[in-house]
Amino acid sequence: MRTGLRLDHFILGISTIMISGAILPYIFADPSFNYVDGSPGYRLALTFSYAVASIMGLIHFRETVSMSLRSKPLVAVIALAFVSALWAESPSRVLQRSIALLGTTLIGVLLASRFSLSERLLFFSNLLHFLAVGSILFVALVPGYSIGGDIYEPSSWNGLFQHKNQLGAAMGIAFLLDCFRPMKIRWKAFWFGIYLLLMIKSRSMSPIVALAMTWFIVTIFYRLRKRQNFSIRAIILSIIAGVGISITLGAGSGLFQFVTGRSTDLTGRTDLWKAMIPAISQRWLLGYGYSGFWAGFSQEYYSVIRNVSWVPMYAHNGYMEILISLGFVGLVLACWFLAQGGFYSMCKADLVESPEDLFPLSLLVYFVITNISECTLVYQNS
Repeated sequence: MRTGLRLDHFILGISTIMISGAILPYIFADPSFNYVDGSPGYRLALTFSYAVASIMGLIHFRETVSMSLRSKPLVAVIALAFVSALWAESPSRVLQRSIALLGTTLIGVLLASRFSLSERLLFFSNLLHFLAVGSILFVALVPGYSIGGDIYEPSSWNGLFQHKNQLGAAMGIAFLLDCFRPMKIRWKAFWFGIYLLLMIKSRSMSPIVALAMTWFIVTIFYRLRKRQNFSIRAIILSIIAGVGISITLGAGSGLFQFVTGRSTDLTGRTDLWKAMIPAISQRWLLGYGYSGFWAGFSQEYYSVIRNVSWVPMYAHNGYMEILISLGFVGLVLACWFLAQGGFYSMCKADLVESPEDLFPLSLLVYFVITNISECTLVYQNS
């Protein structure tokens, strides 16, 4: 590997850890630290990572611009996030979070433009191996910091991460990634065991359910396309219909609650979503500004928390988060972005020259499903 690529690997590896929510919250923890904004040191570290990414983007200017313009809806979403400061009740907050979104996206663009798919899979696999082993060691050595980060579930593990859901989501992606990487069976079994342990101990069931549904959907796609020679359009309609029926029947029978071990309100999520609907309807077109609704940055936030028994910091649903932040326009752009990614990933999966070709489709499906109960869609530092 060339020296330049080694340096890029190192810099982007550090930047990715910084925006992942791992390690830094402990390094820069102080009495002023909070889940919404972190601490001054934490924000400074993130700003540094964005600055380094910007310098790399300038050094590789043509590649960066070319890769960015391949996804026009993503560029449009970021532009809308910045412009939304014009109608937000807290414009400085919106601008701050929009800069973070731009910095996060830039790091992703650099990863996509500088490395091939195989190199990216190896990069993230090694990074997630480090975070998985580090989380277990951290739990063993410093349980006071790595267990009980969620006050509602004091026995849950958060490992090197700030929150248990971040640990669970990271291990879900790690599990999915190692499914498609060439690796000896015994090593796959070892890492899968580590990931499952961390997901179970984090008590974050969304990644486990999303992994099962992703495996089901991708298997259907592969079998119908390769063995039955169905058209891609017919496969998509079949999958949408099947998943829709499964969700309807599962929600009505309580099957999902039994499988996930959650309450019928999905740990308060459904109450939160109901409480958000009046606020969304008031500004349905353009929203309250990017990340400009929560933590008291809009007056309607208080009407939401009066109707739930806890204090949410985000919507716990990626699609509703976009609606509350950027409105219907933002949601349309996000769906356009997902559709574009779906077309690319299905074309890649249709070739199946190697198992790695199925990873983009699997990741997209996993991403779409996990955003039903968490927020990683158009979200800063995610």
